[in-house]
Amino acid sequence: MPKLAARQFIGRKLEKIMMRYSIFLLILFIASCKGCEPDKTLQKVEIPNEIQALRVNFKRLDTDLFSSDFGQPDNVCQQLYRKYGEFFCRFIENDLTLASCESDSVCVLLKTFVGNQDIKSTHQEINRIFDVDKISSYEDQLSDAFRKWSYYFPDSLVPSIVFYQSAWNNNIHPSDSALGISLDCYLGSKNTITKKLDPEIFPQYKKDNMNESYLVADAVKGWVAYKSKKYYNPKDLLNEMIFYGKLMYVTEALVPDLPDSTMMSWKSNQQTWAEENEWSVWKEIANEKVMFQQKPFEINKWFTDGPFTGATNIPQDSPPQLGIWLGWKIVRQYMESSPKTTLQMLLEETDSQKILSSFKPNRK
Repeated sequence: MPKLAARQFIGRKLEKIMMRYSIFLLILFIASCKGCEPDKTLQKVEIPNEIQALRVNFKRLDTDLFSSDFGQPDNVCQQLYRKYGEFFCRFIENDLTLASCESDSVCVLLKTFVGNQDIKSTHQEINRIFDVDKISSYEDQLSDAFRKWSYYFPDSLVPSIVFYQSAWNNNIHPSDSALGISLDCYLGSKNTITKKLDPEIFPQYKKDNMNESYLVADAVKGWVAYKSKKYYNPKDLLNEMIFYGKLMYVTEALVPDLPDSTMMSWKSNQQTWAEENEWSVWKEIANEKVMFQQKPFEINKWFTDGPFTGATNIPQDSPPQLGIWLGWKIVRQYMESSPKTTLQMLLEETDSQKILSSFKPNRK
């Protein structure tokens, strides 16, 4: 059922469908044993009262869209544009790929989209799962995260947060002033609608990532990645690994109570595998021919999403994206040894070898 809707209205931008939104193949997360992890230094940060009072603006584009009277489609588009601005155009052009936001036909096409039975059924399921109390809970968690963002990056704006329905094109959609969270991408892997998604487009590992327990981490990391893209300077695997480690560390600072396994979208057994095999993974990646590899195809094997990490000599029972996980560990140790380094200074640090120099892998 969603298969038909996606083909009709979305255009199937396969390369752009990344069920953990990523500027450069960004990271995925899943919940695990929270009590099994040690206290984190970042949990002890106290946010000043004036920042705690900051109000984050939340909107529901999906509700506004599906409750609109499409008797006059042009009026609907005008009203939504006035309320959502640039994000509405990004929704029309990048998510649904209907037409240019300024096209004369776009409002009629949007009416057809809203009237499609598959899309309507999905919206009804969104309302069933994400009731008022649940949305309020997510608003509280995200407000706390973005108050921390304002604390760590006082010169950067806090985005409006828009809950919406992207028709499975982007689960997280950041822009300069807004952060979209597509609720149809968090219905749960066992939900009937999720199960019916085309397996050629959404293999099982992608569906497994469509659980709402990942929503907060995904949203925060999508924003961090978008705001950090100017610091992305790919040279070799080491630089890539350190960059992703920085993104993970900044995200951790904003949502410090989330367990590591949630941050990595790993199940508990995957987290255990990574910890128990850290030394062997490190030995493989520390090989000079691997660490300073400059071929994007080979580098990406350590960072792309999948059922396992597809790098050479890494077994298929491994969790995915071990390069991200190892980069995070490297950056963590660097920051622990550099207590005067702020998050802004971390992002601006260009010497990957300097950050690497503090790392001591676990020889478990």
